[in-house]
Amino acid sequence: MWTNYAPWLCAAGVLLAAGHAAALEPDALFAKLSGSVWAVRTFDAQERPLRAGSAVVIAPGRLVTNCHVLAKASNFVVKRDNVTYGATLEYPDPGRDLCQIKVANFTAPPVAMAPTGSARVGQRVYAIGNPRGLENTLSEGLLSGLRGGDGEARLLQTTAAIAPGSSGGGLFDSDGRLLGITTFAARDGGNLNFAMPAEFLAELPARAQAQLAARASEPEGAARRRVGVALADPLRAGDALEYVRTDRLTGNRTPVIYRVDRVSGDEVSFNAGSRIEKADGQVVSLTSPVGGLFDSASPPGGWMPKDDVQPGMRWHLDYVTTTGDRLRHELNATVGAEHTATVDGVELTVMRISYEGWIYASAGTGAALTGTPFKVGVSYSPALRRIVKFEATHRRAYASVTNESLELVRIQR
Repeated sequence: MWTNYAPWLCAAGVLLAAGHAAALEPDALFAKLSGSVWAVRTFDAQERPLRAGSAVVIAPGRLVTNCHVLAKASNFVVKRDNVTYGATLEYPDPGRDLCQIKVANFTAPPVAMAPTGSARVGQRVYAIGNPRGLENTLSEGLLSGLRGGDGEARLLQTTAAIAPGSSGGGLFDSDGRLLGITTFAARDGGNLNFAMPAEFLAELPARAQAQLAARASEPEGAARRRVGVALADPLRAGDALEYVRTDRLTGNRTPVIYRVDRVSGDEVSFNAGSRIEKADGQVVSLTSPVGGLFDSASPPGGWMPKDDVQPGMRWHLDYVTTTGDRLRHELNATVGAEHTATVDGVELTVMRISYEGWIYASAGTGAALTGTPFKVGVSYSPALRRIVKFEATHRRAYASVTNESLELVRIQR
């Protein structure tokens, strides 16, 4: 009885196959896209290396990377294998951490864009970038969340692995179309990796030109006042705090990004909820120590005082941390004199607060009787209600020492 329907079913099958292209196998997808993802290297005025990242070709002679990759750079290049090109910044959109760069005489093929709104939780995705300088690395995962608000997906969450150096790389669907620009990962937070949606790229030139035009029309001195106001403005979804973490024993510098994914009432959520603060900066919860000792050794509520403080004030802290090995800290705090600090070209009045005491390792249900010395110095800005510089030294057993700092360099809006 189905004989008469056979031609129709065959025709329908042909139409179905024509309407939905088969997904690419990972090796075919990599072969198609790897020539369109390049490494980025940045340098200071003395040609010393600063940062490494990734960039995706989106048009002839045009690539997109994250703006934080280019921060503080005097010049930068794009490279792949043994081929290197000088590059220049064309359209910066620091509010979304997306920067378009241009390269002369550049013939690498642009990638195809995924249709706007096509991202769906659960779909297979692939990240291509240069994690830790390992050029053309492919990782596979799922699109595990769409984060943001007001009907706009501000962040794509994925289980596809990324690492420092992946910033500015591509997140692709199984057809090899660009879904997003990989931007940051929550350190020690499991497979919590994030990308900016590719649909933002269409708005990048207009947003960059509007920002430049607004600045050009400002009267002399207004730019400085505007930046100062912007620093103190309340945080919104999509904003980010950009710190630099420095190992003061080796000189190694690592960017640390706290990106706002949600503001709900008087609570601000960073990095997919791994850090939640009150609007006044007090820490509500902390599950991923992306900022090193700044996070892993944090007192309840954070390093900033809950109330107004004055030089000479002292208090005592005795607490167990909520991340890592959950160590007991016993510290004495002292408020020093006010001084000034500069953040993104703006001079701020800050208070120096010193913490000094001991860290006790866990021992069964109690704590070890012998502690190891721990010293912390923070510069706290009352205007921002935020720590703008953190310095810590922890001298552990067997002459092992951790000496690091974390410094706020700018607030991306």
